[in-house]
Amino acid sequence: MAIISVQETIFYIQSKIMKKEIIAGLSTFFTVAYLLILYPKILSAGGIDFGAALTATIVTIVLSTLFLALYAKFPAVLAPGLSVGPYLVYSVILKHHIQWEAVLGLVFWTGCVLFILSLLKVRQHILRALPPSIKSAAIAGIGLFLITAGLKNLDLFSASFEYLPICIAFVGLLLFFTLYHFRIPGAFLLTILACWIGAIPFDLISFHGIAALPPSIKATFLQLDLRTPLHPELLGTLLSVILINLFDTSASLTALAKLAHQLDKRGWINNIDKIVIPDGLGSMGAALLGTGTLTFTLESASGIKAGGRTGMTAFIASLCCLVGLFFYPLISTIPLFATTPILIAIGFFMVQEVRSIPWRNWTESIPALLMLGTIPITFSIYNGFSVGFISYALLKIASLRAKEVHPISWTLALIFLIQFALYFKT
Repeated sequence: MAIISVQETIFYIQSKIMKKEIIAGLSTFFTVAYLLILYPKILSAGGIDFGAALTATIVTIVLSTLFLALYAKFPAVLAPGLSVGPYLVYSVILKHHIQWEAVLGLVFWTGCVLFILSLLKVRQHILRALPPSIKSAAIAGIGLFLITAGLKNLDLFSASFEYLPICIAFVGLLLFFTLYHFRIPGAFLLTILACWIGAIPFDLISFHGIAALPPSIKATFLQLDLRTPLHPELLGTLLSVILINLFDTSASLTALAKLAHQLDKRGWINNIDKIVIPDGLGSMGAALLGTGTLTFTLESASGIKAGGRTGMTAFIASLCCLVGLFFYPLISTIPLFATTPILIAIGFFMVQEVRSIPWRNWTESIPALLMLGTIPITFSIYNGFSVGFISYALLKIASLRAKEVHPISWTLALIFLIQFALYFKT
């Protein structure tokens, strides 16, 4: 019987691990690939050139994820987040008529703040200091915002809405939940493709080809406005974007780290100091290129479940995303209503966070409820955060429990209150 050498054993183990990481990377790519389509579509609704937005989004995903893979060795994809993107487009650009160049400035300053907080190692401390009820309500409220934004995409609240796109979108929504129920890999992407194919017989799309060289990024590259976001009237909006990113990245990163068995006995994330660096730097780079702030995609869980545990998973997924750059003609034919079911579905999943709100404690539940109601009614995450933090502080004072309010929460409540006072004064 031949004796297997130590070197052969090590090589065998390494090859098995490598194979598992490659499969995990491919799994991650197929679950996040819909973002290559959806996010540029959202940005184009705000007046940003679709081709430039597509290139900026993909290049940002590739570079930031490669950085995450090589520097932090974490098995996830960094991509522009669907918590912030729709807010910036539908609430800041379309509702308040802020130029998209200024919005890119908001993205840049948000990345700066996140990067500095990460370097100073205070980012996690801030998140631990915020009230759990407010954090849960914020996530659920953002989910309601995404659902509302999705319905607006279909012109459902307009008298001139078209039946066919709405029907295709709702059939797509049913298809997604069916695929999700049976745990079909790539349910997000398959739903978009199904809606796209379903629109072809009704002449709802125009075919532009399959592959070509990537579109120019000239329309958005270095076009950000850094001054306007620092105007007093927009500081509240900047604070909201920072908070959304903090909530979003914290929730998704914790969930992914738990799946990857990278939590210590205290429930803290291993290697957190390195993991949180790439998203701040990546968001700054995203603003320079012409796309939105980054987050750790929850869809990366598919790769982790497939056995991905190292940066190789993220490395493979990022290379696959790079290939998407050359399929711009095909991607550009996919209509916005074909991606809307995914926006609504993601909002639905986020809304389920309401289960974590302590409803029996009225000093916690009432601010959460006010936040949940304000966001969809005013179509503004900023208004929701303002009402939530201010009412939280006031109710704690009224119930003689002011000591329960952390100084960070006091500070945020005061900032939002000043912003409200300035708004009504003008």
